[in-house]
Amino acid sequence: MRTIYATGWHALVCASGILFASAALADWQPVWSTPWQHPTPFHSASPWRVRVAADGATFAVVDAVHDGLAHIALMRFEDDGQFAWLQEHAAASVAGIAFVGADRVAIAGDDGNVGAPIYIRLHDVASGALIWEHHAAGGRSVADAGTDTPQVVVDASGNLMVLASDHGDFVVIRLAADGTPLPTWRRSVDASADVLATALVALADGGVAISGRGRILGGGNITIRLDALGQEVFTDVEVVGPFPYGPAFLGADGDGNLVVAAAQETANGSPLAQVWKLSPSGQRLWTRILPNPLGPTSASSPGGFALTANGDALVELDEGAGARFRVVRLAAASGEVLWDSHAPIGGTPSTMALAANGRLLVGGSAPIGGGHVRGRIVEFDASGEPCRVSMETGAFSSVAVAPGAKGWAMLGATTFVQGLGNEAFASRFDADGPCSAGDPLFADGFEPIALPQE
Repeated sequence: MRTIYATGWHALVCASGILFASAALADWQPVWSTPWQHPTPFHSASPWRVRVAADGATFAVVDAVHDGLAHIALMRFEDDGQFAWLQEHAAASVAGIAFVGADRVAIAGDDGNVGAPIYIRLHDVASGALIWEHHAAGGRSVADAGTDTPQVVVDASGNLMVLASDHGDFVVIRLAADGTPLPTWRRSVDASADVLATALVALADGGVAISGRGRILGGGNITIRLDALGQEVFTDVEVVGPFPYGPAFLGADGDGNLVVAAAQETANGSPLAQVWKLSPSGQRLWTRILPNPLGPTSASSPGGFALTANGDALVELDEGAGARFRVVRLAAASGEVLWDSHAPIGGTPSTMALAANGRLLVGGSAPIGGGHVRGRIVEFDASGEPCRVSMETGAFSSVAVAPGAKGWAMLGATTFVQGLGNEAFASRFDADGPCSAGDPLFADGFEPIALPQE
C-alpha cells in the first residue's frame, strides 16, 4: 500500500509510512464561472446536483426558496459558460438527475411530506420545455443533498427508473421514455420496520441493483439484485455493528459484479467504513474494512464512491470536522488497498467525480467562522497524488461536482444575506492541467525516488 500525505502542494510517498513536505501553489482558478438568472428578486439557493451533457452543456439542480415556498430549479449553462435557461416547480427536494438520450433530461424527487407522491419530470435539453410530468404514489425518495448516490437511472432500453422506499420495501418506479408507466418493482426488506434505499444501478442485462439500509437497530446494509423482469436474483445482508450509518454507495463493473461501500456504527459508537464485492450470483468475493489511521474510536464513513474502468474502487472518506480530504483506492481482484491519499486541505466531503483520464475531483465544505462554510474542491491524479485545490471557489455552501469531456463542472451558492438571499452559480475547471510533484521525494532510506505518473 502506498500512503500519500500532502501538507502543502508537495506530496511525499512511502511504502510503509508517512512523510511530509511543504510549499504551496496558487488557488486553482475556474475556466468560467456564471451565476444563474432567477426571475424573483428575493430568493435563497442551495446546490443539489450537477451533470454535464455530451455537447458540453452543464445542467444544474438547485433548491430555490422564494415567496414562502420551496422550489426545485433545473438550469442549463452552455459549453462556453453562458446561462441558457431555468425551469422550476414547487417541490422540497430532488433525488437525482439523468439524461434520457441526447435530447432530454429527467429529474425526480418529492415535496418532503410523508405519503406524498414522487414527481418525475422530463425536459427538453435545448429549450428546457417540459415534455411530460408523472406523479407516482407508494414510496418516498432519498432526497438528500448530502447523498450524491445514483437514484435516477436509465436502462439500456431508454426506460427511466427512480429509486424509492416504502416502509419495509425497496421500490423502483419505472417509466418508458415517453412517460408511459411500467410495472413498479418492489422487494420487501423488513416487514416490521422502515428501511431506506440509497443507491440504484442499471445493469447490462436489463435488471437493476439496489443498496440501502435495513432497520435502524440490527438491520445492516442490504443489497438486492433484480433481473430484467424484476425478479430477485439475490439479497445480500451485511451486519457488522448495531446501526447502519449513512448511505450505502453502489457500483457495477463490466462483468456484472457489484461493489458496495457503507459504514456501520460499532460497539464504541463510531462508524466504520468498509467495502465489499459481490459476484453476479451474489457470492461474496471479498470484504475490506478501510484503514482508520485516527484510531478505532474515530469516525470513518464513505462520502463518495466510484469504480474505475478496470473495476478498482475509489472511496472518499468522511472522517469528521477538521479531517483532511482523503481517498482510498482498492484493487478490483482482492480489495487490497493500492493507495491511501490525504489532501493538503480538510473539510466535510459531499461529492466525488471521476474523469475519463483517471483524475478524481473531491468536493465539500469547511467552516470559516460565524456559522458559515466555504466550498472547496481537491483534484487527485490517477496515482493518488493530490494535484490542485481551490479554497476560493466562490461558494459559501457545500458544492456538487461532475466530470465532463472538457473539464470538471462545479455547482455552488454565494453567501446568504438576510433580506437579500443568495445566488447559485456554475463553474468549469480544467481536468488536464499540470499536476506538480514538487521537490525530490525520499523513501525510508532517504534515497530519491520518482513520483508515479499517470
